[in-house]
Amino acid sequence: MKQFIVLMAVLPIMLIFLLQFAADQVNGEKIAFVQSVVYAAKEEAKQEGCFTEEIKTRIVKEISEGLSVPPEWIEVVSGNEIKYRYARGEGRLIRYKVSVKLAGIMAGGRFLGIDEEENSMTYVIDSYTMSERL
Repeated sequence: MKQFIVLMAVLPIMLIFLLQFAADQVNGEKIAFVQSVVYAAKEEAKQEGCFTEEIKTRIVKEISEGLSVPPEWIEVVSGNEIKYRYARGEGRLIRYKVSVKLAGIMAGGRFLGIDEEENSMTYVIDSYTMSERL
């Protein structure tokens, strides 16, 4: 009987480890999806010379629909100035930053006493690319 009581106490904690593996896989897929959307947008921005408002809107829409998160959780920051391929030095760089809030990082967060705000993170892609616009 004593072993049964210990099993009932330890089993939920042990299950959290199994669930965390699945949560890590889901979070990895979310991050890979965000990276693929941003990469495709970056390639288009290289041709345009900057991240146009259309590209920024499409990033927000695709990530919002793909991850089922509200658009308010997604932020795209980039300059609107067109950069050209033959510019010198920093004048050719298109800088961009995409931030996405991801919730449900820890499996069993409520069971462990972690509130929703602490059980989330902001995934940020902060990078640059070279313009290809002639």
